Amino acid sequence: MATGFGYAAERRAVQGEVVGALLPQVRDIRRGGSCAVDLCSVAAGRVDAYYERGVNYWDYAAGGLIAREAGALLAGLAGRPVSPRMAVAAEPGLFGQLHDALLALDPQRDGPAPRRAPPPVS
Repeated sequence: MATGFGYAAERRAVQGEVVGALLPQVRDIRRGGSCAVDLCSVAAGRVDAYYERGVNYWDYAAGGLIAREAGALLAGLAGRPVSPRMAVAAEPGLFGQLHDALLALDPQRDGPAPRRAPPPVS
């Protein structure tokens, strides 16, 4: 799987949490340094999937076209189109699994996950 990281420390902290949670579920994490290159890597089969928060239209326009032409799905989360909020790409059989794993991790936030109160003790 490929991903990237933003420049703002708060966003990188969330991205680190997300990649840390995904790491036990995947074989390896790649960091190509470019959304376009990572999407082309999905198209070429060099990586199975890619996700990233904070990419711009010009980052995913051409690479996204190449990935889609190769059969990959490219979208955002929860039925939204790919956007600076989130880009997720994978072949159709893997896309849903990655999407659902990401959705559960709330990767579109820019700060720490809200602390939940512990359940009441009976």
